[in-house]
Amino acid sequence: MGKTIIKKAIGFISVIWFLFISIISPLWTGCIYMYITGHSKGYAYDLGSEADVSIFLGIILLIFWLLAILPVTALLCKKCYNKRKSFIVLPLLAFIILYAAVVYISGWKEFLKFFGCF
Repeated sequence: MGKTIIKKAIGFISVIWFLFISIISPLWTGCIYMYITGHSKGYAYDLGSEADVSIFLGIILLIFWLLAILPVTALLCKKCYNKRKSFIVLPLLAFIILYAAVVYISGWKEFLKFFGCF
């Protein structure tokens, strides 16, 4: 009985973490892009010698984001696969839908500002 409660608690926490990371991923990926391209202070600034530090921090942010999203996504895909084989794509679809919803709510132009389009 105790093991099932722990498994349910881990599943619940995994879903909450997955939802949280999925919701903040548009902001996070935009910031990663800005850091990796050397525009961590915005597109109007020239970082000069600080560009190397910006790129390094972008790589660190990318690693953190991957460590935050990949294990929980793999766990949820495995749980969904164990329920029914066709459910394996549900966590991936949920991530895409939440990502797109946040981009839609915040505005397409605001999202594209991270990538220097506006």
